[in-house]
Amino acid sequence: MGGSGTGKRVEVTLKLPQLQNLCKRDPSGYKEDFEAQVRRLESELGILALQPATEPSARLIELIQFAAAVSSSSYKATHADHIANLLIGLLVGEQTAEEKNSVMISSSLPVTALHRDVRKTCVSALILMRNKGVLPPIRILELFFRIMAVVPDKKLRELLYHHLVNDIRNINKKGKRDDTINRSIQTFLHKLISGHQVSASGEEESSTDVAAKRATDLVCELYRRRIWTEERTVAIVASAVLSPNVTIMCRAMRFFLNIEEKMAEDDAAEEEVDWSEKNAIDYHSHSKKTAARERHVNRQLKNKVKAQKKRELQDEWMEMNMNPDKDKGVEACKKLYPAIELLRDPQGLAEAVFKKLRSNNSAYKYQVKLLMINFVTRLVGNHELILLPLYSFLQKYMGGHQRDVTAILAYAVQACHENVPPDEIHGILKTIAHNFITERCSEEQMAVGINAARAICTRVPSSLSTEEVDGITNSTTMDIEAFARDLAAFGNHRDRSVAIAGKGWLNFVRDVYPGLLQGKNRGLKGSALHKAGAKPLRYGEKKVASGVEGAELLYEYEAKKAAKQKKQAQNAEDEGSEGSDDDVSGEWQDVEDASDVDEDDEAEEEVDDDEAPNLVNLDAEEEQEEDDEEEEDSAIPDVSKMTPKERELLKQKVSSERVFTASDFEKMRKLVELERRAREDPREAARRKRAKARGQDLEDLSDDSEDEDEANRIKIAGAVNPEDIMADARRKRQSKAERLEKVIAGRTKFEAKQREGGSTNEEKKRKKNFTMSKFSFEARSKGRGKKGLNQNNQGGMKRGKKQIGHEAKKRRRKS
Repeated sequence: MGGSGTGKRVEVTLKLPQLQNLCKRDPSGYKEDFEAQVRRLESELGILALQPATEPSARLIELIQFAAAVSSSSYKATHADHIANLLIGLLVGEQTAEEKNSVMISSSLPVTALHRDVRKTCVSALILMRNKGVLPPIRILELFFRIMAVVPDKKLRELLYHHLVNDIRNINKKGKRDDTINRSIQTFLHKLISGHQVSASGEEESSTDVAAKRATDLVCELYRRRIWTEERTVAIVASAVLSPNVTIMCRAMRFFLNIEEKMAEDDAAEEEVDWSEKNAIDYHSHSKKTAARERHVNRQLKNKVKAQKKRELQDEWMEMNMNPDKDKGVEACKKLYPAIELLRDPQGLAEAVFKKLRSNNSAYKYQVKLLMINFVTRLVGNHELILLPLYSFLQKYMGGHQRDVTAILAYAVQACHENVPPDEIHGILKTIAHNFITERCSEEQMAVGINAARAICTRVPSSLSTEEVDGITNSTTMDIEAFARDLAAFGNHRDRSVAIAGKGWLNFVRDVYPGLLQGKNRGLKGSALHKAGAKPLRYGEKKVASGVEGAELLYEYEAKKAAKQKKQAQNAEDEGSEGSDDDVSGEWQDVEDASDVDEDDEAEEEVDDDEAPNLVNLDAEEEQEEDDEEEEDSAIPDVSKMTPKERELLKQKVSSERVFTASDFEKMRKLVELERRAREDPREAARRKRAKARGQDLEDLSDDSEDEDEANRIKIAGAVNPEDIMADARRKRQSKAERLEKVIAGRTKFEAKQREGGSTNEEKKRKKNFTMSKFSFEARSKGRGKKGLNQNNQGGMKRGKKQIGHEAKKRRRKS
């Protein structure tokens, strides 16, 4: 750097920020100066290697930052790899080929002996070089995992972890996704977790255990952020479930059980933040008023109004904007499947976890065992697996004084599905009945037991089947009829929570198999279903669909609707023609002279004498119109009068000849629901019959969807919340919004307004003028029994008050 006239140049080059600027502006001119600083860095690092724990000078930290920044921008092709190798060698030392290919992480790395400032500076320099594209992602990933496993600095570990998450997120941005890099990273993480299973020995936590924990957290976080949501990611977490390390196993199981709820919470928080940002409007109250700021304020107000409409009236907002990306069907398709649905071998995974749970050598804590039971039962219920030893294993934990027994019962409900043999279910029902539904148990235990039995039978209706086949009764291990009637008797229990649970069981049996109940307990709906022969399917029996459910009902509905519209159009045309005739008759007409009229009449008479008149048969035309109407009525199908075979044929025909839209499926769902309600409730059937006679049966069906909240809500198949089967001793306290909604609903949906027919006699009496009824017998005898108001009744006022007490307390409705 010497030479004549270079005094100022030496001062400039010794200031590293100025030299960095000069190297960026003129790389070739200052290359020698940069190489001199690199040689100086090598000597400083060599001195540091002799005493790595000493506190570094500020000059060394500045020199490391300078070398990383300049090499990654101005001298990327020549010096970047050399600087990276220097920093990596300082952190982890020289590695052999076996150490580079091995997943095992040594706990004695040079990075543990370095000062924390040197570690942080080297890591920041490597992150800078990776962000500028100098280093490949897989190399940095392996290095940072080795450092995270052994470094004691918590802040440095968090820095490394957040960089890995952000780096993989940047790799998978829209338009920049590289599947090759993703596969290599996933392969490394999978080896780190699965290799840990083989290498783990003893109870002491090694550096490999720490790296496997961080790898599991990294994969779960990337799935939560919707960066990796494919089957390979789920397979990596599934391998962590079988880890011998309890912490890793629990983290992986909690991922499968709760990841969808966390993602829903993230979406709700993001929407709330977006809503708060839209509401925070900067009016520039203390700034100079300019046209640009006025446009900015108007834009903010417009966005706020738009967000408010989207928040409160989402459907109307969608129709107004006509944006296909905001369509509800598209949004439903964008939703992720639950992670537990993407498992490749759920049966093998469930058997492996259940084997670990049943092993005598397992020294897991009780909370860990509960988590394992929850995971296994969720797998069995979600994928409808057959794991018969599980049900006898659960019975051991169904004691009345067992800790967290409500959660055990909820997990038992999770494990039930239609493919479970009824004998296994009967064993669980017997255990619940003996340990919970007895008089020696508390009221809360009895309510929980009845609710659990109802939930299990809801998932396995075949457990209630007692039908005989060829004169032979199905082999059952318990008397289902006696069991059902005993539980139904708890509907009259003195405790409110037990009575609520008993009535819930009673209503359930009425819907599924009312033949199990006594005639007095079946009710109106249950009696109708019993007459219709309602029974649950036997074990192994399936109801095979021959077409789209409700296709014949949709065909009938559209035919009736088209006929009604055609009839309304004809009536409108007839009314229009009559109105036009009336209009013509009401106009002014020109009157001719009398002489002209006489001449015209004479000429017409002469013509009429020569020609015969044309006669029209009006009766024939009326008969033809009646025949056409009868043909149209016969063309409209009536599904209620068809035989089951004819309905099946019509369903197959309509399903094979037509492509249904989303609105058609919604209509079919509602039509099937209306038919089911009419079949189960005689009053509903009578109401439908009266509406059909008046021609109002088509008004009950609407094209609008009523289940938007249910469709948008995240549903996890097989999941059961322990709160669902707990005793409901008292009504939950409603919020102010819920109370107000109930009040408004009561105003608009009052029972008297929905009743068919006119007003009742009592309502007419209340509305009648008093002068018209004051001399009636009822008015004269009111308050005194059958005697008048002026007559004294025996017994005095005390008896009179007793007679009118109930009438006075009656609440009168407003007219």
